[in-house]
Amino acid sequence: MATITAVKTGSIRIRPSHRAGRMDHAIWRRRLAIVLDRDWTEPLPIYTYLIEHDEGLYLVDSGESSRTAIPGWLPWWHPFFQLSVDIHVAPDDEIGPRLRSMGIDPTKDLRHLVMSHLHHDHADGLSHFEGTDIVVSEENWDVSHGLRGTLAGALPHDWPSWFAPNRIAFTGPPAGPFAHTYPVTEDGNIFCVPTPGHMPGHMSVVVRNDSTTYFLAGDATYDVDLLQKRIVDGISGNLAVSLHTLDSIAAFGRGEPTVLLPAHDPFAEQRLAERITLSE
Repeated sequence: MATITAVKTGSIRIRPSHRAGRMDHAIWRRRLAIVLDRDWTEPLPIYTYLIEHDEGLYLVDSGESSRTAIPGWLPWWHPFFQLSVDIHVAPDDEIGPRLRSMGIDPTKDLRHLVMSHLHHDHADGLSHFEGTDIVVSEENWDVSHGLRGTLAGALPHDWPSWFAPNRIAFTGPPAGPFAHTYPVTEDGNIFCVPTPGHMPGHMSVVVRNDSTTYFLAGDATYDVDLLQKRIVDGISGNLAVSLHTLDSIAAFGRGEPTVLLPAHDPFAEQRLAERITLSE
C-alpha cells in the first residue's frame, strides 16, 4: 500500500491560451496566441506529490523556486517568461522547507525524486535535493539543455552544478495502453509511463493500491475536463503526440479505477481525498 500527499509549492498564473490551445490552429499560431493573450487563469497550484511506500519515500517533481522573483532568474529576453507566466512562491513554499515541516530531510530520506519533465516550475526546486537519486527520461534530459532547453521552458543555467540525474528508458512491462513502463519500486506498484506532448520525454507516475490507482500526470494535461474533451495545451509541439497521450491516459482510466492528479489542477487535492476516479 502507498499513501500519496499533494505538496503545494506556491502558485502560478498562465494565459488561458496556454492552458487550452485552439485545436484548429497550427502550432505556431497556438504558441503566438500565448504571448499575445492578455487574460490570466486563476492562480493554479504548483503541486509535487509525495508517495509513502513500503520500500521508502518517493517524490514526483521538485516544484518552483522563490528565486523567480529575483531579477535575472527568468531570462529577460524570453517573451514567454516575461509576458506569459505570473509566479508566486514564498521561501517557505519551496519544496525543501515544505518537506522539512513534515519531518522529511530531502537530501537523505527519499529513495527517488522522479521528474515528470524539466520545465522551470517542476525543476527549479532541484537545489534542495543534493545527494538524492533523481530520475528523468533520457529524451527529456536531451531536449532540456542549452538554448534549446531554455526556449522550451527549462532553465538549465539555474540547475545545481551537481545535477546529474539517472536518465532512464522505458523497458519495463506494459500497463494498459502503455506498451512499456519504467518500474520505480521492486514490487512493481509504482512505475513511470511515457506521456509526451507537453514536452518531449515527459513522463507520468502511476501508483497502484489495492482498490485505487493514482495517475500523477505532471503536465500531460492540466485537469480532468481538458483530458475528457481532448483539448491540448497551447505549448505542445505536436498535437498528434499530445492527443495520443490524452487518449492513452483516458484508456488507462477505463481499465482500472484511476484518480488523475495533474500538477496544476485546483481540484487535485479534493479528488485525492475523496478518491474520485476518471470513471465518476
